Amino acid sequence: MAIANYFYNETTRKYVAIFGTIFNQIKIERKDNAGTLIQSMIVPLSYAPFQKVLSRLIQDPDLLNSTKSAISLPRMSFEITSMNYDPARKLGSTQKMRKSAKAESNSSRDFLYSAVPYNLDVSLYIMTKYQEDATKIMEQILPFFTPDWTVSARMIPDLDPIDIAIILNSVTTEEIYEGDYIERQSILYTLSFTLKGWYFGPEKQKKVIKFVDIDLATGTLANTTPEEAVRIRPGMDSNGNPLSVDGTVATGTAQVAGGEVTSIAVSTSGQNYNPNNSIEVTIASPDSATANIAATLSNTSISAIDINSGGGYYNSIPNIVISAPDLPVTNATGTAVISGDSVSSVDITNNGTYYATASVSIAEPPVKSQYIKFGDDALYHANYTDKLLSHVTNYSLVTAGSGFAIEFWIYPEEFNAAKLHILHYDGTTMRIEIEANGELAYRPVLNSPPVRSTPEALVLNQWNHCRIEHYGSAAKWMVNGVVDAGGPAPQGFINGGGTNVYIGERSTNERSFIGALDNLTITQITALTADGSYTVPTTPQTGSYFADDFNKDIATATATVVDGEITEIVITNVGSNYANTTPAITISNSNGLPADYQAEASASLTNGVITSISIDEAGKFYDTVSIVADAPISQIATANASVSESGQIIAINIISSGAGYRTAPLVTVGNPAATSVPYQQIEFDDDWGIITVFEDI
Repeated sequence: MAIANYFYNETTRKYVAIFGTIFNQIKIERKDNAGTLIQSMIVPLSYAPFQKVLSRLIQDPDLLNSTKSAISLPRMSFEITSMNYDPARKLGSTQKMRKSAKAESNSSRDFLYSAVPYNLDVSLYIMTKYQEDATKIMEQILPFFTPDWTVSARMIPDLDPIDIAIILNSVTTEEIYEGDYIERQSILYTLSFTLKGWYFGPEKQKKVIKFVDIDLATGTLANTTPEEAVRIRPGMDSNGNPLSVDGTVATGTAQVAGGEVTSIAVSTSGQNYNPNNSIEVTIASPDSATANIAATLSNTSISAIDINSGGGYYNSIPNIVISAPDLPVTNATGTAVISGDSVSSVDITNNGTYYATASVSIAEPPVKSQYIKFGDDALYHANYTDKLLSHVTNYSLVTAGSGFAIEFWIYPEEFNAAKLHILHYDGTTMRIEIEANGELAYRPVLNSPPVRSTPEALVLNQWNHCRIEHYGSAAKWMVNGVVDAGGPAPQGFINGGGTNVYIGERSTNERSFIGALDNLTITQITALTADGSYTVPTTPQTGSYFADDFNKDIATATATVVDGEITEIVITNVGSNYANTTPAITISNSNGLPADYQAEASASLTNGVITSISIDEAGKFYDTVSIVADAPISQIATANASVSESGQIIAINIISSGAGYRTAPLVTVGNPAATSVPYQQIEFDDDWGIITVFEDI
């Protein structure tokens, strides 16, 4: 019988293994309501009809003679349901498929005839107790089939792998109940696949033809004597002797210009080159070299660039790459210089680095009072001897047909039997005092009775608003919202212009108040305020004659930045009240980048060599510096050879000139085609030449 020869390629077994491997690592994870993973399992897979699996679950649910049926699902199984010939994929029956490995014998080679196409219908069953388990399994399968998934597998040893398409045709679902409806539910998904398989026949061997004898004759009769003969003997001459004669290798000499190979002359033409073969010509790699350069630093800048080696061959001007400055970012510092009670200048103690712009702030003068009423300060008297020249008057106080008011805020810290002076005019007896009971007293002229704030008195350790008004022959106090009745006061010329007004101590017997004073104003009035109450002001008052809020006079300055450093600090306001203290100088942080101060340079070439480097930007803030030139472009030249009919190299042709050659490279021409190896060493898949010998008979 024609097919009575045994062979077995295990093809169906391999298709089952391939199909099962695709689905044998499908997992199910279960989580609680909080989303925490509580169970993870790989779904069991077996080769069996689903009816057999379900039947087994009833009899032995976990396959271990256990009655715990709840853990038997989920499961998967699959089976081949049918096999059909696929004529659409038929190949030529005599087409051979040679095996890639050599046969053990040098005289033969293994092969197989074309495989026969068959479609294998395979059903995959997914059995679960819960619908969600089924959908978890399905979603791990469906995205990979569109509708096919191709697997590459080696079905026969030493044959190249073949592509096997597995096509998902359809998915059906069914709910199966065992017993009563409420007792048990099994959910069945059936996935129908078609596996596009191939079945291979037996392995065969084919002898290799190594010797050919051809006799040539001009006659047409069967017994005509040959006139010539062709004897094909691989690796042997006409006498049957192995050929071993080698040819002579050709040589060439290259010429270089502008870093390129411009020509290659044939120095020796060689022998025994086959004009039908492509002769390999190898040109050595370019001997290009990168320039070696070094930079010199002076005062953190590049002052010179030295060329230790110009390198080459450069076809274009290379970039000079200089590292970024590496000094750390430092902030500038300065110290104030005090002259009298003002800031006269600022000495720079550290110029800083990488500044683009800078600002300077000078600390406030010492605090006068911790009790701030308006603005940013108040006048504070801590000792009975404290005395301050408030101002020099440029007005006259007259009460005949006119008047004035002195208004202030005061924060008293004590009352005592001594007269505590708030304010007085120099050279006169006009003054304002605090008496022992906290009442205010106003004495306009010598020997005049005081006008007191009775019954209003100051409140210790808090701010009090006070105003004394003098108009015509009467004066009255206004204290903390109350206007008193007042009393008589001298009328006429009280004080003239040019008088010094002091706050605090008047004499050794008339001491300063203890506490704080703020928003002192002197104002011209046209009438006295009516008795009763008034609204205490909540904002600083202004005066027609004088106003002083005792606010701080803070010094100010500006900074000059040159090449990333602060070179000068100029005082724009000297300020005041800085006596006996040196304010802190605060300079803004450095706000530039090292890249803003990176040095730059450019190179010049002569005959492809760097001969000079110009410093375009010296840079700044270098502690160390790295400088390199780009490497020249290096490209190996290529060429081929022209062979004459006599087997000699007659020309070497440049295909690509290359780049970066400083000197002429070595040119190597390939060996001429050597004679064949002896046929005893020739195997089927060797690249062996055929020696054809024509003989006259």
